[in-house]
Amino acid sequence: MKGLKKIALASAIAAVSAGAQAELKALDDSAMGELTGQAGLTIDLETKYTIGEFMYKDAGSVFLSGISLGANTNETPASAAAAAGYVDNIRIKLDIAGAGAIDPANGVADNSLDTGFSRVRDLAGIQAIAAAAAGNADAAKFGQANAGSADLADLQAAGIVDNTQGVTDANAAVQTIAGKQGYGDGDLLIHVSFKDAWQKAAPGGLAVLMSTDSAGPNAGSASALGDLTYAGVLASGLKSVDFNFSIDAIGLADSTFAAGDSIGDSFTGHTANGIDPDGDAGTTVLISDLSINGYLGPVDIHIENNGNGFGSGTATPTIGAADSKINWNTYVNVTDLDVYLDIAGVQITDLKINNVRGDVTDLDGNFSFGFAQSNRQIFAVRNTAGFDAAGLAAAAGGAAYANPVAMANDLGLDGVAINTTFKGDMEIGALSFGDTGTSIGELYWTDIESYTNWTISAH
Repeated sequence: MKGLKKIALASAIAAVSAGAQAELKALDDSAMGELTGQAGLTIDLETKYTIGEFMYKDAGSVFLSGISLGANTNETPASAAAAAGYVDNIRIKLDIAGAGAIDPANGVADNSLDTGFSRVRDLAGIQAIAAAAAGNADAAKFGQANAGSADLADLQAAGIVDNTQGVTDANAAVQTIAGKQGYGDGDLLIHVSFKDAWQKAAPGGLAVLMSTDSAGPNAGSASALGDLTYAGVLASGLKSVDFNFSIDAIGLADSTFAAGDSIGDSFTGHTANGIDPDGDAGTTVLISDLSINGYLGPVDIHIENNGNGFGSGTATPTIGAADSKINWNTYVNVTDLDVYLDIAGVQITDLKINNVRGDVTDLDGNFSFGFAQSNRQIFAVRNTAGFDAAGLAAAAGGAAYANPVAMANDLGLDGVAINTTFKGDMEIGALSFGDTGTSIGELYWTDIESYTNWTISAH
């Protein structure tokens, strides 16, 4: 009987989320060929890298020295990969949306795809089943989250948002949890999220929890997965992907600086006038010792399938913004950023970027789970990024253009537009000058919401 109940639980979990226990398999050429016509592609990823130097050269140069990405240095490794310094536990889903036809296998439209925190609903659905089997009182809370909402009081009790600074004054008592979203026919969506949301809940993650007996009232007929609390699952599951990103130094260099010259330099002098501690001639260190620890939330890269035109539906359909755009949405929780601003002689430590105070919803009005959100829309612009000065001067001595479109086509510049939006909170634990280590105190920014549009072209 005990075995049958565990089999039933496993079957129910599979029904809630077919991908919950999927394994990444090596794909040879023949296997890749067999994927043709399938609904999507899943890639599980672990990665780390170092770059000795990146340099952009104009007449002079800008260099970034000692770039690295790896596991969060403030975290106890939860896996062998993390112990080896990898950012791990990442699952990437690639889907191309259809016209909205219903998939008979799962009853879901072929243009309805996981995005943002929508997989939290699947996570909660699995936990609701397991908790009910184990006699866990939190089963109802998990069920509510699976249906798309959560009580703010429960989220505060779980430590997901700050429960000391009036969060409830600016928010609904019941927060919505985002679900799948619909996309246009032919749109590409790359959704990045966690692979095993239970990796930090117990050594071995979901597989071990499923194979271990419950210690609760239904011990022997349920798995240890059902013993996990609502607060524990949210606290560990949403911080499944931890990372550290660091740069030894960013600096300016004169025209004699060659690629690779900064490799091997030591940027620890922190001189107030920004001189490279190794004394490289003609260089100025702008910042050094940048280290960012935190958690990566969901990332969505949505590429629209709206054709190759520009300015469709406007008075100037051959110029302007591209009809097809890239939408890049990222949630991040920075728990510890340290940096030295050599050029100003300022040291910043314990900087955090999150969304835990004031308005704790994301840009769409759904609960942000404590993560700040950054959204970027990237697209080409044709003949609108300013005008060529030499061309305008030449045109001034000749016949006038018949219309603005003709002038733009002849003299306008091409470029790339990046429209950015950010929502979240920020705080700095300590800010000091020089090497004194004496902080001016703590600084807090609550409910930041910014909108910035960039157009970049060459000159």
